[in-house]
Amino acid sequence: MDRKSELLAPAGSIESFKAAIENGADAVYMGVNKYNAREMATNFTIEEYIEAIHYAHIRGVKVYLTLNTLIYDDEIHDAISLIVELYSHGLDAVIVQDIGLAMNIRKIVPNIRIHASTQMSVHSLKQVKFLEKYGFSRVVLARELSVNEIEYICKNTSVEIEVFVHGALCVSYSGQCLMSSMIGLRSGNRGKCAQPCRMKYSLYETMRENRYKSEKCLKENMYLLSKKDIFGLEHIPKLLDAGVKSLKIEGRSKTAEYVAGVTRIYKKYLEMAKVEDVRNEDKEQLMQIFNRDGISSGYLDDVKYADSITLTSPKNTGIFLGTVLDQRKEYVKLRLESNIDLHDGIEVYNEDNTASTIVTIIKDSNFKTVNSEVSIGNVVWIGDISRRVEVGSRVYKTSSSMLNEELKKAYAKIGRRQKIKVVVNILKDKNMSIELITKEEKSIKYELDHIPEMAKNKEIDEKYVNESLSKINDYPFEFEDIKINLDTGLFVPLSKLNELRRNSFERLIESYKINIDVDNITNKIQDLLKLTYTENKINNRKVKETIYLYKFNKNKDYFLNEKAKNTSRIYINISDFKNIEDNIFRDISSKAEVFVCIPNIVQNNLDKYIEEKLENIIRSGTKGILIGNMGYIEKALELKQKYNIQLVIDYSLNVFNSYSASFYKSLGIDIITPSVELTVSEMSQISKICKIEIVQNYITVMTSRYCILGSFVSDRKENEKCKFPCRGLNYVLKDTHGLKYNVICDSTDCIMSLVRPIGDLEDMEKISNLESVRYCYIS
Repeated sequence: MDRKSELLAPAGSIESFKAAIENGADAVYMGVNKYNAREMATNFTIEEYIEAIHYAHIRGVKVYLTLNTLIYDDEIHDAISLIVELYSHGLDAVIVQDIGLAMNIRKIVPNIRIHASTQMSVHSLKQVKFLEKYGFSRVVLARELSVNEIEYICKNTSVEIEVFVHGALCVSYSGQCLMSSMIGLRSGNRGKCAQPCRMKYSLYETMRENRYKSEKCLKENMYLLSKKDIFGLEHIPKLLDAGVKSLKIEGRSKTAEYVAGVTRIYKKYLEMAKVEDVRNEDKEQLMQIFNRDGISSGYLDDVKYADSITLTSPKNTGIFLGTVLDQRKEYVKLRLESNIDLHDGIEVYNEDNTASTIVTIIKDSNFKTVNSEVSIGNVVWIGDISRRVEVGSRVYKTSSSMLNEELKKAYAKIGRRQKIKVVVNILKDKNMSIELITKEEKSIKYELDHIPEMAKNKEIDEKYVNESLSKINDYPFEFEDIKINLDTGLFVPLSKLNELRRNSFERLIESYKINIDVDNITNKIQDLLKLTYTENKINNRKVKETIYLYKFNKNKDYFLNEKAKNTSRIYINISDFKNIEDNIFRDISSKAEVFVCIPNIVQNNLDKYIEEKLENIIRSGTKGILIGNMGYIEKALELKQKYNIQLVIDYSLNVFNSYSASFYKSLGIDIITPSVELTVSEMSQISKICKIEIVQNYITVMTSRYCILGSFVSDRKENEKCKFPCRGLNYVLKDTHGLKYNVICDSTDCIMSLVRPIGDLEDMEKISNLESVRYCYIS
């Protein structure tokens, strides 16, 4: 089995780019200052990016462009032009979230590799197969998968699979979080996430007594949604055996020191034949570089609950240093649980407040100034703590000055060299020649206009030639193998050997400056981006009203609501059909068309049910399918051919532009629900392509495999069976501003959603092909 896998490192700046390369990255992913999911990072100008591609390629490193945000209609041309320009300079691949952008890249620049971003929420083989069919060469899987689930996907697809092994972990499936957008008007799907999951929340149990609701607080003002970072070092052997092509480190917003340190350690373990145990000093160094309240494996060894949450702090906590024993003015006393030195960063957690500082002075237990490194176990006084803290407060070392200096040296040097093979020919009556062969089998042949002379005194030997050619410290190469074909009795001046070496290596470097002629592509972009618009139906139309039920309640009459009196269609989650199918068709189908909803996240149990029962549900009288997961589009299209049903794309598929809508329409989709992040004007553009439905009342702002109820209501532990607290009472989260989020759990696979109301859209009459308005209800 081929266990080779690339190490893919992040770069949000020139410094972190070089840190990645100098510490062993096989590939680097990075963005320009637009259209990427880390707009808060420094990023690169176009000119810097082109130079970086050349720098990386000379050293045998690939570069992937992060173009992993949703794109507006009027940005598509610019985004494609950017890809064309970087492709002309050798860009290796582009990482994409937007399906409309991806399909146009495939059409306009067919030879560039397209990687599906983790922002596409791909968590199943069905989704991977769908993307494989439409030209994606690699898929970055959702971070919510276990090693076993990853292996199943790898073994059943020819597409390359990429997996995050280290760094930040969102509580929501990436691409399925709208919290930042809906609350702070900063869209995570546009690279501007305000990280609301790192804020404090309170969890309430809600009950109805007579006509009034009461709430009972279960957890108050805690970091209930802040996930610990992934530390996947110990899982490298299993991931390699599974067939993962690329191991990815998160961190484009992190420092160059972070990139250097994490890349260096992961490269070391990736190159080991077998990892028995991760050394404690490597674990500790990774924790010191950055961690949120301890080590977690993410989902690699299955779902975790309360122990996967950063209850202490959502920020970097580094390494535990000790607890406060006493305070004297600006000094705190503690017994060290780790070494401490001047200029280290520390943070004191004091009830609800924290005190952060850089260590400016260290005294021993007798209050005598030491001001040098003090080792674990000693009692010290540390300053300068400007505020009063409580005895017993926990102290963390959030940065190590000594380690940071070491890591700066690890990327400040320019030492990375690509290994090459060399063949030299010094033969009688022939010009001297040399061939340089890189690891990618790139071959440069160079012939010097010089025929060796017959030796008058001492002839040259292989050692003489080797020593001359090996003087390549000025070049980012080193010899892996050198073959010298040398006839006897010859002499060559040292200056000629130097000229042979210098000219051949300059040509090798120059060969990496790829300049593909893209004028013919550039001239065609505008024509290739033309869309086919539908007939304008803004006049004399009747807009349908539909209902979406987050949970079907057989005891509730949804048609009594004022907004629902004209309802023509009702959407019901397929998981609700498992127990109440008879009720659905007996009580509802006479009042409105029933559409079955396939949600955005489908894990194993629900997938089996869909495979076994979906056609039966359609045959029983269901009029259509609301599709929230691309993995089921092909199956839905097959059923449409057999039963003449309607197919609706849900907003979870993030249709953000007319090109995405056009793609789904071309497959046979009848109605598109555009992204809820769009304005009426932007939705109106999409409505020129196809019929659309818009959403009112409630939307899902987060979908997670982590269950807050399992963690903080039933105190579920790993490998314990679920006690299904979601089947009893209702629960809500409240943020520090008093905003409420309904906690909706699908117990089929323990998928949690947070749902909240949105404001009604105005000026809907401006949307030309508005087929229907969806009103969403929580039972």
